Amino acid sequence: MPRRPVLLSAVLLALLAGGAVAADAGQNKTMTPTEKRKAKDELLASKLKLVEAAQRQHKDTKGLTNMTSDIVEEAPVAELWNGDADVSTVGACEQDIDWFCAKVEPGEGRLAACLSEQLEEGAAADTVGHTVSEGCYEELSAFMVDRATNINKDVPLARACRDDVKKHCSSKKYDRDSAADVLDCLRRMPKKKLSDKCARRVFEEEEEEAKDWRIDPGLHRKCAGDAAELCGDADPEEEGAVTQCLLDHIGQVSAPCVEELERVEEERAGDVRLDRPLFRACSADVRRFCEDEEWGDGKMEDCLQNHRYKEEFSERCRRALEARMVRESFDYELNYGLREYCEDDIDKLCKKEKDAIELREGFAADAQVITCLETKRTKIRGERCRQEVHHQMEHEAEDFRFDHELAKACHSDVRQHCKDVVPGSARVVGCLHEHRADLSKACTTKLFEHDERLAEDIDFKYPLHRACALEISIFCRDVPHGHALVVRCLQENIEDGEMSQECKAEVKKDEIQASRDYRLNYRLFKACSAEMGRLCAAKVKSCFDAGAECRGVVADCLRDRLDDIHGEECRAEVFHLLEMQVGDHQADPQLESACRGDMAMHCRDVEEAGAQVHDCLRQHWDRLSAGCKAQEKQLSILQARDVRLRPRLRAACSEELSVFCKGVEPGKARLYRCLMDNVGKGGFSEECKQAVLVSWAASQDDYRLNYDIGAACQADVDAQCKAEKQQLVAGQGHGVVLKCLVGRFKSLSEGCQNELSRGVRTALWVYKEGSPLTKVCDADVKARCPSLPRLGTGFFQVGAVGQCLSKQATQGGDEPLSPGCKELVLVAAPRDARAVFDSSMSLEAAATKVAQIAQAAGLSSSGGGPKGGGIGAITLTGWVAFAAVCALVLVVLGMLGFAVWRYLGAPGPRRHRYSTVVVKEGDV
Repeated sequence: MPRRPVLLSAVLLALLAGGAVAADAGQNKTMTPTEKRKAKDELLASKLKLVEAAQRQHKDTKGLTNMTSDIVEEAPVAELWNGDADVSTVGACEQDIDWFCAKVEPGEGRLAACLSEQLEEGAAADTVGHTVSEGCYEELSAFMVDRATNINKDVPLARACRDDVKKHCSSKKYDRDSAADVLDCLRRMPKKKLSDKCARRVFEEEEEEAKDWRIDPGLHRKCAGDAAELCGDADPEEEGAVTQCLLDHIGQVSAPCVEELERVEEERAGDVRLDRPLFRACSADVRRFCEDEEWGDGKMEDCLQNHRYKEEFSERCRRALEARMVRESFDYELNYGLREYCEDDIDKLCKKEKDAIELREGFAADAQVITCLETKRTKIRGERCRQEVHHQMEHEAEDFRFDHELAKACHSDVRQHCKDVVPGSARVVGCLHEHRADLSKACTTKLFEHDERLAEDIDFKYPLHRACALEISIFCRDVPHGHALVVRCLQENIEDGEMSQECKAEVKKDEIQASRDYRLNYRLFKACSAEMGRLCAAKVKSCFDAGAECRGVVADCLRDRLDDIHGEECRAEVFHLLEMQVGDHQADPQLESACRGDMAMHCRDVEEAGAQVHDCLRQHWDRLSAGCKAQEKQLSILQARDVRLRPRLRAACSEELSVFCKGVEPGKARLYRCLMDNVGKGGFSEECKQAVLVSWAASQDDYRLNYDIGAACQADVDAQCKAEKQQLVAGQGHGVVLKCLVGRFKSLSEGCQNELSRGVRTALWVYKEGSPLTKVCDADVKARCPSLPRLGTGFFQVGAVGQCLSKQATQGGDEPLSPGCKELVLVAAPRDARAVFDSSMSLEAAATKVAQIAQAAGLSSSGGGPKGGGIGAITLTGWVAFAAVCALVLVVLGMLGFAVWRYLGAPGPRRHRYSTVVVKEGDV
């Protein structure tokens, strides 16, 4: 096409000059600012139309003058590139425009946008066909670089953002040297504060800058030297290559360049398109998984993150995406969601951490603000901010690299112990847990803090959530997430047949981890925080002073003082902890540590999980180490308070509990007491009977295994049997404390007397030959109770020995009971009966006296035995006889008094016959 640049220039100059003169002549000095701006816009539009017309005809317009723009008053007047703010149709891009952009109207950057789009498509398609020429690429780059120096050079941008600049960026006037500051102001402004048309245009500018770092005036000016030194190998034609190179060498660049790179990283947050390496790596995945998703507000990145473990997801995109997530994890300003939606909460809750970041030196900050938000997440007011913090914590639970403080503290430990572990799916954190004993102190501390922050929600327990996804939908579908409610739901359903072995294993593993420190047991920590301060303040302080796990000491303190806990919710959580410890020794860190050697020696073939280890250790009781023995003993004492803590007994007596103890409230040994009270009745299976009796026999060795005596007599033991208690604790005596209490019975408190009496009475009733407490009666039983039926394992038939000994005590004989046995029987007697024999009157004398009183009163002897009066006339047996004797004394004395009253003064007949009450034989 022929060109006549000289003639065209002359014509255009004349037209433009005439238009300018006409415009000046038509101006009215009294025009309002709005009218002036409108007239100025019309003049610029008329100029542009003339140049665009010449462009369409492929005329050279470079010689034109006075083609300037001052749309934005806060920026300097700018000379327009090629007269119409676009690439030339007759320059290096002429053929490319004819090939790719023939239907595009020239002017105001439209041709440049078309060519840029073609460059991007060509790079993405990676084809051999026709591409933008090298000369055109250079001219296009030069145009873009020049346009970025002044907002007035970008006519569409200036028009779209004129009001926004006046509103947000007019605090000072800008000279030509700082003209780019207006663009910088718009870039830094949150998009939601800009008008829609301005926000769109600013993003387009940012996108072009992301493709070519030279278009970013601030970045190019401050980082040119660093790029020349560090990024000589980076391909300048590859989108974002130089910028990414500078970021990769962030520790080596100059301070001014670091500042600009921080700005670039912040701009990238929220839109994948501004991170060109990431955008190129994920373009296919965007089309495959997120085609319908919006680009801005971080939505596209979230979509990619949610799909990155899909089988079809490209490894290239996954690596680039995770590298971006790592960067976001160490500075909240690089995390779009936290930066945009948590501003108010950060100022309120984390101002100190935010100020610390602003005072830092160097690029990026430790994750102080992110950690602060996570720690104080219950105080966050903004709903969207809570969601973003939750989202970040999910990432941290899944991959340790996204917990910046943990990754930094454990860098060396991971290289040493977990170098072959592939990050993701919480594998590295799991590896660190397995090597916990070998980790550095800094790593151990951060690992504990990581676990503590993530203890509250099933969403943060990645392995558990993944392993139990189906079970959660089955058992916990309506259970809200948070407050460890879903975790508890899984624990409560662990024995259900529909739960997979994989899920069971993860539930158990989570229970064991939570048991290591009360702060890792979210429900216990929240429910018992007040009780910890009241009952276990010293233990709590020691844990905080240690700055790491405290291996169950606070939880054990609460457990051992269960009866002193006030709150019902706390009591329930401590009891749940006890259930876990009874069911699995690994859930009791103190016991597991103390018994590790004993388990290796005696229980190598026993499965680690379950109560079998406890059973094994107790079967080797005499060979256990002192520390292990003390831990197992303490657990046994705690088990004595509730049948639900005795898995073997509960399993053996499940039917009996439902039949005989229906409606009995659990706790404080009430269910066990119910079983003991009914063990002699018909309907008890032999399995249950043996389980109950064996458990009872153990309590005669150690008074603390009898919950009622242990609770009622603790003060008496400390006051009167201190030496015996020390002997018992040292494992040097069997039944010594119970014997001490029996010997000091009269000086005990009333509550202790009552419980000890009932305990001894039960011991005589479920008699076992050789038991520490009752063996003092073994000789008497052998001599006076021959041929009594036995149950095996040393036990006599329930009630047989008790009836025999009580009968011997009440009826006497040629040879009285031995003093020790008689003392035991007397302690076993009910309080009312015992009061009779505590007087100077003997049992036989009391009975004789009763008979004499009855005879003197003229009472009938129809209640006597075949031998007439005396002790033999009483046919009552058992401890009922004791009470009956006392009752009979009172009845007879009352009747005698009544008879005397009638005789001395009452009207009516002076003599009257009374019948005695016949009392039937009874038992305990």
